[in-house]
Amino acid sequence: MSHNPTKLLKQRLQRVHVAAGITFSLFMYVAVFFGIFAIFLPYIQTWEKPSRHFEAADIKNINYSAMIDPVISDPEFPRNNIIIQLPGYRGDPALKIRHMFTQAVVFNPNSMEKIEDEKDISELAWFLNSMHYGRPLKTFGYLLFGFVAVGVMFLIIGGLIQVYLIKYKNKGKNQQSKFSKWHRKIFTWIFAPFIIVTLTGALMNIGFVGSAPMAYISSKGETFQIGRLIRPVLNPEKEKIEKKNDTVEMLPINELIKKAQEINPNVNFHKIKLINWKDSSAQVELEGYNPKMPFLNGIYNDPTVILSGVDGSLIQNIKVLDSHWSKLFVDSMYFLHLLFGVDVFTRILMATLMAICAVAIGFGVMLWLEKRAKRFENKVPFYHWFGKLSLAVMIGVIPATGFIFLLQWILPFDMQDRLIWQKGLFFVFWLATFTWSFYRINSYQATKEFFFIGALFFMLTPILHFYNSGFNPIELYALKMNTILNVDLGLFLFGLLLMLLAYKLPNNRNEAKSFFKAKV
Repeated sequence: MSHNPTKLLKQRLQRVHVAAGITFSLFMYVAVFFGIFAIFLPYIQTWEKPSRHFEAADIKNINYSAMIDPVISDPEFPRNNIIIQLPGYRGDPALKIRHMFTQAVVFNPNSMEKIEDEKDISELAWFLNSMHYGRPLKTFGYLLFGFVAVGVMFLIIGGLIQVYLIKYKNKGKNQQSKFSKWHRKIFTWIFAPFIIVTLTGALMNIGFVGSAPMAYISSKGETFQIGRLIRPVLNPEKEKIEKKNDTVEMLPINELIKKAQEINPNVNFHKIKLINWKDSSAQVELEGYNPKMPFLNGIYNDPTVILSGVDGSLIQNIKVLDSHWSKLFVDSMYFLHLLFGVDVFTRILMATLMAICAVAIGFGVMLWLEKRAKRFENKVPFYHWFGKLSLAVMIGVIPATGFIFLLQWILPFDMQDRLIWQKGLFFVFWLATFTWSFYRINSYQATKEFFFIGALFFMLTPILHFYNSGFNPIELYALKMNTILNVDLGLFLFGLLLMLLAYKLPNNRNEAKSFFKAKV
């Protein structure tokens, strides 16, 4: 009798874990799947725009005056607090000159010519990112995905407690045992980064959207906007620099960049702020990212070198650890989720970890379905509505995503309502996989078909891109357009992986038993 309470606790833990897991699994899988593409958002943004197909420039060898002077000479363009986004910032090879009250002016830093930004006709990367956190459903989507993230955190904690209390042997040879084994092992191995990413996702979705009551109480009825309360702490307003109302010659910006790099060589500078430009009181703020101190900068905390615009003399050198503790804390919390400033290898590592987590979620769903399928063993083909729904959501989304990538270079850029057509066809195709999932009795066959179609779409996308952009792989490499070439290569390799899965995976339930027994 002394063991009954413990046994009852284990049973309840398992039942709660299963019920919550099935409830949240599909939503979490969608968030993780599109989150993988969101990790590579800066690179996809560059790849998707024909205007960004030019050679990457060295920020120290650019004639900034040839681009800045014509812009600020416009009487309609403000002279104070001008923001210059340097080439290479978040993968964008263009140079942007903008102000909070004006539209950005975009240049090719090599030719110093203005280019048209396809912001309003091409937003593939942003759409994939918005699918990651439920933006298409507006406030309901934010809250839904936020509460799903909270639920998944409890699932992870509860799962770890189960693993500690229940001594799983991991010696089973059937499908059910293999799914259970790998579902547990994966989340046990990499629960730390996954729970950090999930926690910060919940904070961003629920925290910002649902913060209105707390903001109202904290401000004693002055505002419902949390941003108005935290902005003075994270980004305190600086003292206004009084103009001398004269006109003097400015030191070239590339010289200012060189001076800033000498002062703080650990920082990769990506943004410049011009204050009182062409005035003797002019200051230049150069912001960047210090890759030697990840988790502590890159989001709100930007190491900055402030120089005189007249002679380049140092006014202030703000290092990573000079910031307020609140900035350091916020950056450490959100670093793994947002990955601002990190290199491509860090992004590939995080994408790989998230892909493994997506597989673990899939194993959990298949475990639940396998338990129900065993009731119909050797009687009738197993056909469960949740299994078909899971097939459409978790596997059907792959060819649908490949289709939207393919449409990026099929639909003309001057096509009316191009974005609506592209997004609409994506959802239509995804719904078509839902219909096909229920039509196919054999889910194994439908899975192979989805993988095969997805493989074709992802492998054809780079080929169409080469044809329609006018750049072949050799030219992209020769012109140092590595970001664009790497996206093409990544899409093609992902297509090859899908093709391999379509070929290797079993065709039916009987083959699946042998497959998972021997290979998983």
